[in-house]
Amino acid sequence: MKHVHFVGICGVGMAAAAVMMQKMGWKVTGSDKGFFPPISGFLKENKIDFYPGWHPEKIGNPDEIIVGNFISLNNPEYVFAQKNDFLIKSYPELIGKYVVKKNSVVVAGTFGKTTIAAFTAHLFRQAGLNPSWFIGGLANDFSCGAADNKGDWSVAEGDEYTTARWDPRSKFLLYKPTHLILTSVLWDHLDVFPKERDYNQTFEKLIGMIPSQGLIIAAKRKNTQKIDGMISRSKAKTIRYGKREFIDSPDDYAYEIVSLNEHGSEFTVYRQNKILGKFKTNLLGEHLVENLLAGIALSYDQGIDPEITQRATENFQGVKRRLEIRKETKGIRIIDDLAHSPSKARASLTALKAHFPKARIFAIFEPNVGNRMIGSQDLYLDAFLTANTVIIPRLSQTKTNEEQERRMDGKELKKIIGQKNKGVNVLYLENDEELTKFLADNAVKGDIVVFLGSHGFRGMIEKTTEKLQVQQSEKRSFIFPHQ
Repeated sequence: MKHVHFVGICGVGMAAAAVMMQKMGWKVTGSDKGFFPPISGFLKENKIDFYPGWHPEKIGNPDEIIVGNFISLNNPEYVFAQKNDFLIKSYPELIGKYVVKKNSVVVAGTFGKTTIAAFTAHLFRQAGLNPSWFIGGLANDFSCGAADNKGDWSVAEGDEYTTARWDPRSKFLLYKPTHLILTSVLWDHLDVFPKERDYNQTFEKLIGMIPSQGLIIAAKRKNTQKIDGMISRSKAKTIRYGKREFIDSPDDYAYEIVSLNEHGSEFTVYRQNKILGKFKTNLLGEHLVENLLAGIALSYDQGIDPEITQRATENFQGVKRRLEIRKETKGIRIIDDLAHSPSKARASLTALKAHFPKARIFAIFEPNVGNRMIGSQDLYLDAFLTANTVIIPRLSQTKTNEEQERRMDGKELKKIIGQKNKGVNVLYLENDEELTKFLADNAVKGDIVVFLGSHGFRGMIEKTTEKLQVQQSEKRSFIFPHQ
C-alpha cells in the first residue's frame, strides 16, 4: 500500500484531498499545528491518522509528501522531507494529477467560487455524468470535498492564492481548464498581490489557458469592465450571466428575482428573452442566485435535461459557512459566514437585509490578512452600510512578513470602517467575554447576529447562543460601550 503524508492537513482543501487519497487506497497520515472542529471531526470520522505538532520521526517513509501552502520553508517536516529526497508536492499539484479530467471546469473569481463549484458538481452528478470534483469548503451535498471518479468531467474550485511557499503560481493555473466560470476580479489578497496589476495578471493567465474549443462563462454586472476586457482577448466561446437588467446579448443567461424571503429565493431564468424555467432554492441572498445561474448556464450549454437542472437547484443544500443559520433562539438568528473581505461582507449583509428587511443586523467582522493591510482601506467604502452595528473582535494572530506593508490592528480597523460607512455604529471589543455579553444584552427578537470571517471566532458563536438562551426576556436599553 502506498503511503502519503500531509503536512498541514487541517486546511479544508488538504483534509478533503487526504480523505480522497484514502478512498483511493492509500495509507494516509497527517500533521498540523493544531486541530479544531469541524475539520478535526471530519478527519476522525474518516479514520485518518494524524497528530499535532511537527515530528519528523513520526513521518515514516512515505511515497509522497503533500505540503500545505501556509507551511513555512523552515517547517521541520518539510526540511526533513527535503533532506531525505522524498517526493514533495503541493496539494494543487495533487488535485491537478488525480481530480482534473478531460473536460475540466474551473470556477474562479474573488467571490462565489465555492458555492458554484459545489452546485455544478452536484448538478453534474444528478445528471449522471459521474464527475470528479474539488471544493474548497464543506459542501452539504458531499461527504468529501474531493473525489476522483471515472467520468470525463471534473469541477474544481480555482483559488487565486499561491500554490505553496516555494511556488508563487495561483492554484488555478495547475488545473488545466477547458471550461472556465469567472465570477469576479476584484483586488484581494494584498499579502501576495501587493499591486492590483499583479492580481489582474494571474487571472489573465488563467483566461489565456482556455482552448479555442473551450468555454468561458463570465458574470455580467454594472461594473464588470475589467472582465469584459480580459475575456475579449480570448478565442474561446464566451457566455455571460447575470441580472436581467445587465444582460444585453440574446445568447447570454439572465435571472429575475420573483421572491426573497426567510425560506430562500425564487427566480426566473431567461435566454433570448424567453423563459427557460422557474427555479427555487433554500439559499439566502441574491448573490447566491447569481452563483446558481452560472451552473445553470453551463448545464443548458451542455444539453443537460432542464428538469434535472431545476430539481438539482431546488435540492442543492449549499456550503457550510455561507450565510449558514447556525441557531435561532428567542427569535434571534445567529449566522456564520465566510465573508473575510469587504466585498464579501457587503454581499452577505445586503442579502440579509433583503431577506429580513425589518431585522437589525449585528455584524462581527474579522478580515483576512490581505484586508488588514494599510493599502486595503479604500476597499471598505460603503461595505457595511446595511449593518446597524459592526463589531471588530480581537484579531487572530498571523505570521508577519517583513516585506509586506504594515497591517491595521483592531482599533485602526474600527476607525477606518467608521469613517467609510457613515451612520453605522462600529465597536472594537477586544475581550471575547465582553463581546458575547454585549450581543446577549442588546439583541432582541427579530434581530440577526452574523459572524463574518474565515477564522473560527474562538467559540464566540456558541457562547453567544448559550447566553441568549439563558438571558431573561427583558432586554436592557441599546447602549454602545467603548465608542
